[in-house]
Amino acid sequence: MLMFSPVATFKTLDDITLDDLPLVGGKASNCARLKQAGIPVPDGLVIPSDATDADVRQLASDPWLASLPADALFAVRSSGIGEDSEGHSFAGIHETQLNVRRDQIVEAVVGCRRSATSEQAIAYRKARGLEDEDDDDRIGVLVQRMVPAVTSGVAFTVNPITGADEIVINAAPGLGEALVSGRVTPDEFRLRKSDLGVLSSRRVSDTSDTSEVSEASDLATLGRLLVRIEQLYGAPQDVEWCHDGQQYWIVQSRPVTTRRELITKNSELSTPDAEWTRANLAEVLPDQVSPQALSVYVDLLNLGERRFFGRLMAPDSELGPIVTSFHGRMYFNLSQLRHVTRLAGAAPADMLRSLGHSEQIRPEDEIATRPPLRDLLRVLPDFLRLAVNDLRAKHVFRDHEARTEQALARLAAVDPRTLSDQDISATFQWWLAIAPESLKAVFVMSSVHFREDFLRKACAAVGFSYDRLVYPQLAAGERSVSTQQAVDLVALANVARHEAATMAYLLKNDGSFADYRTVLAGTMFLERFERFLERYGHRGRYESDWAIPRLHENPAPALFAIREQLRDRPQDMRAVAERHAADAAAAWRAFEAKLTRWQRWTLLPRMRSTVRRLKKQYVWRERVRSDLTRVLSRIRAWHLVLADRFVERGWIAQRDDYFLLRMDEVKRVAEDPNQGPALRNIVERRAAELAAERDLQMPLLMRESELPRLLRQGRPAAASDGGDLTGLCVSPGSVEAEVVVLRDPSEFTKMKRGAILVAPATDPSWTPLFTLASGVIVEVGGMLSHASTIAREYGLPALANVKDATRLLKTGDRVKLDASAGLVQRQPR
Repeated sequence: MLMFSPVATFKTLDDITLDDLPLVGGKASNCARLKQAGIPVPDGLVIPSDATDADVRQLASDPWLASLPADALFAVRSSGIGEDSEGHSFAGIHETQLNVRRDQIVEAVVGCRRSATSEQAIAYRKARGLEDEDDDDRIGVLVQRMVPAVTSGVAFTVNPITGADEIVINAAPGLGEALVSGRVTPDEFRLRKSDLGVLSSRRVSDTSDTSEVSEASDLATLGRLLVRIEQLYGAPQDVEWCHDGQQYWIVQSRPVTTRRELITKNSELSTPDAEWTRANLAEVLPDQVSPQALSVYVDLLNLGERRFFGRLMAPDSELGPIVTSFHGRMYFNLSQLRHVTRLAGAAPADMLRSLGHSEQIRPEDEIATRPPLRDLLRVLPDFLRLAVNDLRAKHVFRDHEARTEQALARLAAVDPRTLSDQDISATFQWWLAIAPESLKAVFVMSSVHFREDFLRKACAAVGFSYDRLVYPQLAAGERSVSTQQAVDLVALANVARHEAATMAYLLKNDGSFADYRTVLAGTMFLERFERFLERYGHRGRYESDWAIPRLHENPAPALFAIREQLRDRPQDMRAVAERHAADAAAAWRAFEAKLTRWQRWTLLPRMRSTVRRLKKQYVWRERVRSDLTRVLSRIRAWHLVLADRFVERGWIAQRDDYFLLRMDEVKRVAEDPNQGPALRNIVERRAAELAAERDLQMPLLMRESELPRLLRQGRPAAASDGGDLTGLCVSPGSVEAEVVVLRDPSEFTKMKRGAILVAPATDPSWTPLFTLASGVIVEVGGMLSHASTIAREYGLPALANVKDATRLLKTGDRVKLDASAGLVQRQPR
């Protein structure tokens, strides 16, 4: 317990220590801590709560006051015990007096001390259960030099409405009291924490005199102060600030509710209650994303999607941000996606299917509703812009390819080990600046819902199965980069078959393959395998998180898959391609046989054109995703240089600790190495947070207000009645075999040739295992998922959205996977 020496002497902010907190109060203690940390805080004198009236009457003779000009003005502010603490701000409860002359100080101090026993203060304490706490009605008083503020405001280091990890600044002319008390409407600015770029600005009127903070450079100056304050306290802060025409001053800082509590609390107030999904993220991101990548993606995706969709997305104040995180897991705002779907006049069902929520589709979700004309006119320019992007998709793709090559060339042009920390950090800032534009290609190539909707409706009108027509077309023809990776891996196995030494090494290895380069030196296989890694080595497990190693760093999964190929007869990929082409042609013939003569002239050409474009978008989308990962892989190499330096300097204990740091924290120590030793505390706190939240069973789909209840009840037990399992067919066909249940690609050595792979979801790091599987069952995923694309093109029957598959099925169980019927049927062993 902190103890204070009971000497009723006045102390300046420079003299206050943590031990003084019980007598000087929260506000004075916070201001002292900020000032001593180098934050610009007006100098001040603290009257402790145990000072007597006689002590206060001697205040005018204090040396600190005597050293100031006779005409100096002061702010006299309460500093209650427990005030400005987390959960008890006492905002507006105790008295504050501004522009106090020297001869008025004693009277102002007495007034502040008396405010602790006012009816308002007593009611506040009673409402928060503080009325019985000893000495909580005592109050310290802080006397500070008055800042002649031209502009004042409040700022939050976490969005107080949405919970987003961003800076929100409110500004108004003059002193801040009118703003804090709600008598004026402020200008508002939102900044990204990563680079302090302006996310949005709202000016109340053209005459608002807040020019000191309207320029991006001045906003960044204030933003840097706010980030430093949050770092100092290790928690989100509510900060009062002012600007005197020359510089910023911080006059108060207190904790705000922690971000995840804020989100939960605000969910009770939001109208309507937002829906959130992470189903389509489960295959590209780990359950817990590294804090470094998470903070970047939340900012990046919110900015990128706002730029791309424009006014099609509702304001944050109505439906919340497009992306946010709950307990370290990233979620997309399903309410926002429903809103866009409604404006487009489309049925939500196809959107839900693509996200992997087929089981959540209600009858009304199959019905398209026409938006009000006024809403349609408001967003018409954005619809036209998106339509142009779609028509220019090939051009967008080529632009993306060119920008990717330029980015890779820049990253390859210099060895980061020869650069300073600051130069490496500057490269990260460059990447963060160009990254939002790179998302345009992702969004354009993923916009397939309206084409799928047209094809479904046309097939229904003709009386022909959509799956029977479209799936064979998506499987045939040009392969996606992910499927080509699997095909090239099979080709490598065929190379190994012709080299006895290579084949012997692969078959006898213990599965680590640690010495493969030494043992296989000079072989054709090694030359081809190195070429394979050059092309695909950037891919890996949960590859969107650059904290996780890539295939080129540990190629054992690929070598294992090659070894397992050697245990059976070679796969004939040319025969697979020919079978796909024959199936696609047969599907068109069967469809055409159902058409009238008029439909063959009118509908059939449009159907063929739409299917060709749909296929092309699927291929382009996988290529764009691979390209983005190529850049991330290069960026990871630069990060590892800094990580190793931080370890060498003793700032962090191990390389992986680096990825617990946010990018703004990395930038800060790169620019000021004196702040490096503080990283250990940050890392320890983040590691503890991750450990505390690791076992949380976070839902794939939820309403925001339901999260506290869902976390309390935990994951429901999986049904175990031994009956059939159902799911969404993403690649037709049927196979009977035993299953191998894998929850992570690191378990690759458990996979058997010819088994049905059962997994929570898959990403490109699973690709080698697809070459061994006879079928695929995943718990989450839609038509655009990795499992769907590779399974179709590789000719594997596959089901997605098979709820609790990894818990209901056990390795060794024999099942019949009838993907065409959407069924998994257990078979007797």
